[in-house]
Amino acid sequence: MSTLLWLLSFTLHGVLLYAVIILYMRLAAVKETEKQQKKMLEETENTLAAFLLELKEENEKLIDNLDAASSQTEEKQKTEHLHAEQHSERNAVQEEDNTLPEHIEGLINEVERTEENVNSDARSFEDQVMALHEQGYAAGEIAQKLKSGKTEIELFLKFRSKAVKDS
Repeated sequence: MSTLLWLLSFTLHGVLLYAVIILYMRLAAVKETEKQQKKMLEETENTLAAFLLELKEENEKLIDNLDAASSQTEEKQKTEHLHAEQHSERNAVQEEDNTLPEHIEGLINEVERTEENVNSDARSFEDQVMALHEQGYAAGEIAQKLKSGKTEIELFLKFRSKAVKDS
C-alpha cells in the first residue's frame, strides 16, 4: 500500500513540476512580448518626434519665405511708386503724343508678368501635388519641385489615396 502511495506522490510531483515549467515559459513569453511592445512604442514616438521637428522646420522656412516675399513686394511697390512720381512730369509732356515711354511699358510688362506668376501660383498645394503625382513623379521629386518635405508629400498622397478608396 505504501508503495502505491509513493508512486502516486512521485507522479503528482512530476505533473506539478511539469505545470510549473510550462507556466514559467508562458510568463517568459509574455515578458518578451511586453519588451517588444515597449520597443515599438519608443520607435513610434521617435518617428513622430522627428516628423514634428521636420514640420516645424518647414513651417519656419515657409514663414521666412513669406516674409521675404512680402518685403520684396513692398520694395517693388515703393520702387514703382517712385518711378511713377519721377516720370509723371515726363508723362504729362508725352500724353500729347499718346505714346508711353519705354520704362513705363517695361513696368507694365513686369506687372503683367507678376500677375501671371501669381495666378499660376494660385493653384492650391494639393492640386500641384496631385498633378505632379499623376505625371509620374515620385514623392521625393515632388517635394523638391514644391520645396516641401518628402514626408509631408508621402502622407498627403497616402491620405488622398485612402480618401479616394473610402468614397
